Amino acid sequence: MSVLPVPIEDAVGQLGAAGWRERKAAVERLHGYVRGPVDPEVVEHLSERMFDSLMGDQINARAAAHEVLVAMGDRCLEVLHRRLDTAPAGPPLRLLVDLLGQIGDRRHVLRLVEIMDDPAADPNLRASAAAGLGRIGGAEAEAALRRLLRDGSEMLRVYALDALRAARAQVPVELVEPLVEAAFTRKGAAALLGFSADAGALPILLPLLEDTMGGVRAEVARALVDLEEGLGTGGRPGLVQAAVQRISDTARARLRELIGHDVREVKAAASHLAGLAGDAEAVPSVLGVMDDPLLQERGLGLIAALGDAAGPALADAADHVEPGRREHLFRLVTALPAAALTRPLLDRLVAALQDPSEEVALAAAEALKEAGTRVGLGGLYRVMGDPGRLGETAAEAVAAIVSRGEGDRHDDLDLLVGAAWPQTGPLARNLSRVAGKLGSPAHVPHLVSLLGSPDVGVRVAAAAALGNVPGEHEGASALSFALADEEPQVRAAACRSLGQLGADSAASSLMSATTDPSPLVRSAAVSALVALDNPVALARLRAIIAEDPVPTVVVQAIAGLGNTGLDQDLTMLMSLCTSADHEVVKAAARALESFGAHRATAALLGLLTHDRWDVRWAAAEVLAERRDPTALVPLRQVAAAETDALVAQVVRDAIARLVAHGEESSP
Repeated sequence: MSVLPVPIEDAVGQLGAAGWRERKAAVERLHGYVRGPVDPEVVEHLSERMFDSLMGDQINARAAAHEVLVAMGDRCLEVLHRRLDTAPAGPPLRLLVDLLGQIGDRRHVLRLVEIMDDPAADPNLRASAAAGLGRIGGAEAEAALRRLLRDGSEMLRVYALDALRAARAQVPVELVEPLVEAAFTRKGAAALLGFSADAGALPILLPLLEDTMGGVRAEVARALVDLEEGLGTGGRPGLVQAAVQRISDTARARLRELIGHDVREVKAAASHLAGLAGDAEAVPSVLGVMDDPLLQERGLGLIAALGDAAGPALADAADHVEPGRREHLFRLVTALPAAALTRPLLDRLVAALQDPSEEVALAAAEALKEAGTRVGLGGLYRVMGDPGRLGETAAEAVAAIVSRGEGDRHDDLDLLVGAAWPQTGPLARNLSRVAGKLGSPAHVPHLVSLLGSPDVGVRVAAAAALGNVPGEHEGASALSFALADEEPQVRAAACRSLGQLGADSAASSLMSATTDPSPLVRSAAVSALVALDNPVALARLRAIIAEDPVPTVVVQAIAGLGNTGLDQDLTMLMSLCTSADHEVVKAAARALESFGAHRATAALLGLLTHDRWDVRWAAAEVLAERRDPTALVPLRQVAAAETDALVAQVVRDAIARLVAHGEESSP
């Protein structure tokens, strides 16, 4: 047998070190060794040496060696199987069996079944074999574990139940039902019934919601959720809900208790079942656990399941909820159907907008955005003057409520604000946002007026809002004048809005803006010109590509050449594929999509050898869209050599799409 390399020899020796840092470092060094390709002789020697530490009295060395052996996986099987034949009974043999189970190779199953079925073997050894079979799973392992369910030892029956659950095995209900009677096996039997996907498990599980043992009730809750999933997959949804809706008041109370359980999955399952049961009394319990994102989702599901009954429940909870839980209460309101939002609950939401806690006030504003009515507009308008997130969220809520109204949508806003809009400050900015979201031409005069505000933020918001008001209106002319604003943020916002409006009359103003000293403005102006798709601008776009020193501006201009089909633009785009700036290269590649010439395909194929993965990715995507069959052979060559997994996947997708297109096009 070969000698261990010195670093490995030292690492093995350190597995029994007194300090945990030294042991951890030794395990990490050995992990690095056993995960790579190694000499089988060295692996066997290493396994033998580590097994010696397993046989010793050093608990720390034994645990560390156990971890490394599991990492070695099937490379140590031969050694382990040989030692199984010679290991003495007791802890050494159990440790070997545990190792076989944790490595999880299907080739272990027959050996583990042999050990588990031996009635003369140590029960603890048989239990370890059962646990290993549960980790490995499969038909052979599950069949053996089912036999163990009939064993005379209660301990082994418990291990069999736990192993079958670990394997997520579907065991016939009639085989599990007798194990529900015994207190010792009831918890494991209930858990296993959840995987049965058999409606026959329902009349067994539901009474157990009232079991005297809390652990059983917790497993039943999880099992019912698993059963619902299994029945739904099998084409029988709704059976669990129908059954849970008929449970007793005592069972409902037990479910509410489980919502406060220590285990997260139990809390989530109980919350879900409370929703299925239509238990409005569970709302306060759910509020108590909504710090967890998963339980927030379950809480929203409960409210949605309660429907109209959720409104009074939330209103009642609002009178008793702790201050720290009010935020969660208002989050739940977002799941209410419109008819369930009662006036008392609305009043509480509006009052909460003034809460000293910003998170509570934000939650109230978001709830009003989702489910509020005109009743909340006054309170929301008052907080729209907040300079932070609250003011912006309140503006979104006002826009959402007004949009949900009937008739002319600007009437409510005009009644709220009056004839004279504020000209400066957060309120003016947020009003502009509301007007932009509503998109009503009736607000254009107010927005045009705000373009003259002394507040830069207001001018930016007004310019952005005008781009969201469709149709022909005076806003387009006002935005053209705003291109002369002293602040680049305002000029850029005006450019973007002119592009959104499709204002052809502003083309000359936008072309002038492409010489603006600010790259932000030039980029926005070029983007707007591309959106206008005006042929007059093409010459200017070509000049920008050739002259502008800022890549972000050039990238915007490149997009304008993608649909011309002109040979001069193809030549320019191909030359840009050699640019030192990778964003320019990607933009050129995307613009080549609509050019039918094979020269474009050749340029894109050349990019498949680029140093950057994102450039290769973009080129492969464009080649797939171009549907040029001449790219198939080079793409297959690239797929065989590509080292980046993401790029390789995109290349394979491109090949598949080109092949499919070729099959569609053939006779």
